[in-house]
Amino acid sequence: MEWVPAPTPINENRRAQAVEKTGIIGTDQIYLFDIYVEIAKDISGYDAGSFSLYDSKNQCMISEIGKPEPREIHRKADKAASICSYVLLEKNPLIVFDLKKHDIFKYHPAVESGMVHSYCGFPVRNKDGYALGTFCLLNFTEVKEISSEKIELVEKLVSRLALQIDTQTEQKELTSQKISKSIDVFLDSNSEFQINDYKSFIDICSGLNLPKENAVNLIKNGLCELKNNAVTLSSAGNELQEKMNIFTKVHNQIKVEGNEANTPVSYTHLTLPTKRIV
Repeated sequence: MEWVPAPTPINENRRAQAVEKTGIIGTDQIYLFDIYVEIAKDISGYDAGSFSLYDSKNQCMISEIGKPEPREIHRKADKAASICSYVLLEKNPLIVFDLKKHDIFKYHPAVESGMVHSYCGFPVRNKDGYALGTFCLLNFTEVKEISSEKIELVEKLVSRLALQIDTQTEQKELTSQKISKSIDVFLDSNSEFQINDYKSFIDICSGLNLPKENAVNLIKNGLCELKNNAVTLSSAGNELQEKMNIFTKVHNQIKVEGNEANTPVSYTHLTLPTKRIV
């Protein structure tokens, strides 16, 4: 017999949309999840672990630790070739201590070749119940059983990972909504303003030294003024900043090199109020 790929989940379109919504695939966020894989490896004693998200076409590797081949950032693999694809169909962990005794998995090329012997797969589900991906543990050297207590610990760890993804996704959506609203408020304040004026206004709110030629329209319409040849917000600009619900946060004590090394330097960056999730 030949390897039979997992069937497509019945909610595949909505599931894939939920994955895209996280905004994790292809970003530098991947290293935030290595710690979960490291801890799971330590708990189980297995040789390797991985966390993957599944878009509409691929298994997208987010974290891979312990595998014999060098780690490839943002690696993608065909979903049909993966044992983990079966985990997307499960509500509970898929535990197979001896893959060669499993009716389906024993035909997988990696199992037939003796490359992998034991497998534990955990679905990573968001708060809406969609399986965004899989969290898997593999043992290469021998068949290795682990206790139900350890499986339960890893399951709790995976739940915490899923909660982190939910939290990040909510914060991302909230920030996007607030940015969109602030743009609307700015553009509605004056019909002459364009999106480039918005960007310049945000730079000034963030404390950046903006060349006056980039703030001509803002100065002309009274949102900014020149003080000591520097562009600053006028009283009208401060009022608009408050209406846009944006503010700056000041940080001090930035270390610099050279003659100014002992001088504290302040800088600001733009922040948007967000819902605090504990």
